[in-house]
Amino acid sequence: MTNVIIPPEENCADHRLEVAATSTAQADGCDTNSAIAQLSLHGQALQGCVISFTLTGDALFTGGTQQFSAITDGQGEATVFFTDTRPETVLITCNFNQTQCWESASFESNPLADIGISGAVLQNNAQADGMSRNGMRYRVFQVVGGAPVPGAALALSVSGEAMLIPPVGPWFTDDNGLYDLYVTNGAAGQVLVSARIPSAPGAENNTFLNFVPIQVPEYVLSYRVTRNNAPADDAERNAITYNLSLNGVGVANRVLNFMANPASSRIFVFNPNTNAAGNNSITIASITPGPVVITASVPSIPSLLPVQVTLNFTEVMRRYSIVHQVIRDRSPAGGIPNQVRYTVLSLADGSPQAGVRLRFFASGEGRPSPTTGTTLMDGTFTLDIFRNFVGTVTVTARVEFEPLAESNVDVTFT
Repeated sequence: MTNVIIPPEENCADHRLEVAATSTAQADGCDTNSAIAQLSLHGQALQGCVISFTLTGDALFTGGTQQFSAITDGQGEATVFFTDTRPETVLITCNFNQTQCWESASFESNPLADIGISGAVLQNNAQADGMSRNGMRYRVFQVVGGAPVPGAALALSVSGEAMLIPPVGPWFTDDNGLYDLYVTNGAAGQVLVSARIPSAPGAENNTFLNFVPIQVPEYVLSYRVTRNNAPADDAERNAITYNLSLNGVGVANRVLNFMANPASSRIFVFNPNTNAAGNNSITIASITPGPVVITASVPSIPSLLPVQVTLNFTEVMRRYSIVHQVIRDRSPAGGIPNQVRYTVLSLADGSPQAGVRLRFFASGEGRPSPTTGTTLMDGTFTLDIFRNFVGTVTVTARVEFEPLAESNVDVTFT
């Protein structure tokens, strides 16, 4: 089959859009049905086109929403997956510009609805040092007969400032219907650990675990997570406040060192020294969704163990793409600027997007002017780039709050 790539704005009168969906999944919130949309023009498959999908009922795409976009492959096909927690027949609708089609998909009753969950304490009374662990072992079983249920999806949570290990799901039981969970905390006291099975209402276990005050060392570096689960857009930030104390009294004017894993995450430190109360607050930004481990240490107190905190960044749904056009190149260095025009397009339908805020960066000694800007009614923004010396500059444009929407282009100064 011949692949055809067309620009999003091409007339869609002769497009053919078809969709086929499965109806084999169980309504357990985990099992998925799938839908395949195929787009063609005069019988030729179209590659690289954005198809938008919507669902009815309680069904959700695997990203957790009822709306989703996918790009056609070399066969003109775009595939999506979706789940449901209620037995029902839903409608999945596909759209490409002015062309639309739909299909129904059914979810069957969950044969594992009558299941239960029990919890056993593996470890209790861990030190509240942010690293020592309390532990739970959960068992998921058939209410009738007690047989283990492997592969059951769990929903886990903990009260207060305690952290789960692993911090984010998915959490599934093993072949014996078991799952081991660990909990850390930076503050002494009890925390409530809750486990439930989303596909089985009423299947829930709640257990209190205790964290004891740190006895050694004499110095204590504790923390409080003041924000978690920020979007991974390189702008919104998670936040931690640390406290350095000696026998319960805050220690001032001590430098704290911080390290992030993965290293691509950015740590913002307003003042490296603790304040009069022994506190130091930092914020963290990331462009990668998932867990980020922040390690804090006090170089002047070698006996004080580093403290690790696991934060989470949530995925940001992409909405835009950026197309660049070099308007002026090879300008004389120190003279008139080179110039690039950017156009911001919607990933959903390829239309130009007005009012989108962009940030601009340049490598080496290049100077973008301005460093931020907002697209006009036609979705464009024109940028000047200056440089005092001969050479090549890489210019980057990025959608604010959507770091994956980025464009890079080289311009040369003579």
